[in-house]
Amino acid sequence: MRIAALHYETIPNFTIETSHDLTVILQNDPLLNTDVFHLSFDHIRAGESYTKNELKTDFNLAYSKGFNDGSLGSDRAAIDYTESRDPNGVSIKVRFPKGKLKTADSGIDTRIDLEGVFNNNTFTSDDLYLSYWVKFSSNFEFDKCGGKLPSLGGSTFNSSEDRWKGRIMWRKGGSIQFYMELPDSRFTASDEDRFWGEKTQEGSGICAFEYTPFLSEPGWHNIELHYKFETPGQNDGLFEGWIDGKNFNSINASVFKNYRPKGSSRAGITINTILLSAFLGGSDIEDYAPTEDIFAWFDEFRVATQRVNEWSRYTEQETLSLTERSPNTTPTIVAYPNPNPTGVFKLTQACSWRVYTLLGVEIAKGYSDVIDLNNAAKGTYLLRLKEHMSKLVIA
Repeated sequence: MRIAALHYETIPNFTIETSHDLTVILQNDPLLNTDVFHLSFDHIRAGESYTKNELKTDFNLAYSKGFNDGSLGSDRAAIDYTESRDPNGVSIKVRFPKGKLKTADSGIDTRIDLEGVFNNNTFTSDDLYLSYWVKFSSNFEFDKCGGKLPSLGGSTFNSSEDRWKGRIMWRKGGSIQFYMELPDSRFTASDEDRFWGEKTQEGSGICAFEYTPFLSEPGWHNIELHYKFETPGQNDGLFEGWIDGKNFNSINASVFKNYRPKGSSRAGITINTILLSAFLGGSDIEDYAPTEDIFAWFDEFRVATQRVNEWSRYTEQETLSLTERSPNTTPTIVAYPNPNPTGVFKLTQACSWRVYTLLGVEIAKGYSDVIDLNNAAKGTYLLRLKEHMSKLVIA
């Protein structure tokens, strides 16, 4: 899965004619022409055993923490087919183990370099948006002091020098805080500038006071971030964000004034990295570490050159996944287990069925209560059962 979301969800204007009375449309994604990168995880096989080496291969990574490499405690991330933001999709499930902190023992930490996947490895930008979805487990301990969430970052072009990270964090109660790591540690801002929303509880120190608890609300949340470096001499840089499409906050040029002056350690930094990181920070076990295993799910990462605003698109029922002429049809017959490693699926009752590749090529059909695809390659296929179209996954 590389630039411009090269999978079934975003192939523009692609139509599969499956019969005279059914058309499956792989819907046009209006962001396709502005996406720099789209990561949905839908192509990854399921399971706790998804390995660090597979991750590196799939996403051109130099390193990763939290994916299984065979060592004790390294299996903190899994591909989950039971939770996803897009219909019938998958997500990445991240575990924050009981009593653990920092990237060696908590959550995940990796870096997807946009240089490695775009424009002949020369991609850099001064102005980019990042959008993704996150959901927290019902036992998530928002009474703790906080941790870091995915964001964008970068370094001097074609180098690992002068690396910077434009992070956000969740804080006590489920509030959100801007957090910036610059090469010379030059980031000073008041709590009022860094926290989103309004202060809801007074207190002394980061583990005491609270701001608007955006993230503690149950369900999926959309986070969108915008990073703009200053135009030389214009002092117009900013770091801004939205939660669920509407709750907005920004740190503007009053904080980042002249943060890339010529001759400084920040002069050559640029935006060229997705920080796929989510872990519990801090050093005090009592204040930061969970008292039991807690979890978060992440899905549908997009980097774009304009506002993404996926919250509105989803809430207005503008689905990104496959649709048909009767999109509200609820299937009465289902295939199981799905996904599975053998390619042999059972149906809840015998019926006529057809199986297609994602490009619409029919590979099997029949009338039975078993679909045997044991000779098919691992991957995702389309299953037609009467009026309903769904996915089959051989993991």
